[in-house]
Amino acid sequence: MQNHKKLIITVSSFLLIIAFFQYPFQVLSLNNTANIVKNNTWITERDNLNITIKLMPQVPIIDKITKISFEIRNLNNSKSFENLNAKVTMTDHDGRLYKFENKFIPIKNGQFSVDYIFPDDGEHRIILQLYKNITPFTVGSFEMLIPHPVPPLPSDNLLTPFFDFFNSFLIIQFR
Repeated sequence: MQNHKKLIITVSSFLLIIAFFQYPFQVLSLNNTANIVKNNTWITERDNLNITIKLMPQVPIIDKITKISFEIRNLNNSKSFENLNAKVTMTDHDGRLYKFENKFIPIKNGQFSVDYIFPDDGEHRIILQLYKNITPFTVGSFEMLIPHPVPPLPSDNLLTPFFDFFNSFLIIQFR
């Protein structure tokens, strides 16, 4: 039993070291996610608003759904606004517009979200229009830079047989 534990620890350590050397920048760097949204908070003192935006996943993947969440709060007391609706428009570096069916999105408890599929990389802007019921209230915008997808390196496939072998070995050992 003691030899099995040593073997498992040795194999696990070996796989961790291989993964570290294969993907060092992904392990050690957060720069990929830091600069996606240039301004994740939009504040207007005139309208007493603080609007924040979050993306899920934090780094959008082209042609995959990204959930874009908004939180709208008062500046002074962090309470959410009531009876607000929103319209969201996406623009990109080519001048394309997407208006989310150009309909009102109700804001509940100061929050709402939309799903969007980014068609390409580059600069994008989210234009947020807020309405009190149906009366225009204010407009804000968020700028983001969607990174170019990184194609897999040829070396990524070199270690696949080793990972498959060790994974199958570990599965057999723990059954």
